[in-house]
Amino acid sequence: MSTTARIPDPTLMARLQLSVKGLDWAASLVQPYQHHQPDGRWSAHQHVYHLLGVERILRGRIEEALREDQPRFPEWDEAGYMATHRPEPDITLLADEVMAERGRTFELLRQLAPEQWFRTAVWPDGRTVDVAWMAERALWQALYHFQALIDLHGRFEALQAERWRQGTVAAPKE
Repeated sequence: MSTTARIPDPTLMARLQLSVKGLDWAASLVQPYQHHQPDGRWSAHQHVYHLLGVERILRGRIEEALREDQPRFPEWDEAGYMATHRPEPDITLLADEVMAERGRTFELLRQLAPEQWFRTAVWPDGRTVDVAWMAERALWQALYHFQALIDLHGRFEALQAERWRQGTVAAPKE
């Protein structure tokens, strides 16, 4: 049985597009406690802010790999980026911004010729990675932070069906 290569992988492209589609919903679930930091960990707002930064960095790195031969990427100053975090805008607006950024990343990737997916760069840890790997990394980041929002929602709001009946979002529990 012979198979024909499909570049880009259509499953990856579909998942990239869909991976942030529910982010606005998840952000709305955690909106009442968007700034609470359980056990000193990141708040829901910080997760979405971080995802926004990562999306921009990854798209920039993909663009650089498309322009230059074997660029070397420096370590991203995540701590420096997170130090610029502010409580505004509201998490739902921030989620909308992430979704718009992903749309731009998706459009960039959608327009690539098959051979462009093989372009490589040197990741900060010294590994050689290709554009396809960076696209998958963007997918992973979105799924990871989406899961974090759902986990926080479950932590703060264990009785979710009552909220449905009332048609409201419960106040955060301290």
